[in-house]
Amino acid sequence: MLDSDLFYIDTVKKYPDDHMQKIAVAKQEYDKNIRPELKAKLDNMDDYDTVIVAFPNWWTTMPMAMFTFFESYDFFGKIICPIVTHGGSGFSNSLRDISLLCPGAEIREGLAINGDDVQKCDKVLEKWAKKVHLL
Repeated sequence: MLDSDLFYIDTVKKYPDDHMQKIAVAKQEYDKNIRPELKAKLDNMDDYDTVIVAFPNWWTTMPMAMFTFFESYDFFGKIICPIVTHGGSGFSNSLRDISLLCPGAEIREGLAINGDDVQKCDKVLEKWAKKVHLL
């Protein structure tokens, strides 16, 4: 839909495939404020003015790997467009946490997509992208 680069935020240590085990690991990371190590780093973040970030809502916020990502770069003056998938809780504390981690960034209106709707959200994504001036 957008002519853009894609960077996959992936952790060195893999999460379990089983959903219940995965959220248990996520809870432990959240409780202990762990910053998982990421597999790759973007060498050219300075080349981007706008960053779209998409992540699930785990334990009232984004995964701790997203904290690692945001703390790894200077987002001052950048536009951040967040998208979250969730099971009913929307963004919870994610937008607040992004604001705290990225002082000086403009955080545009985010898009919350229920996990049950992910496979059929193309029109919603397009409408949101137009609303936040990505299209």
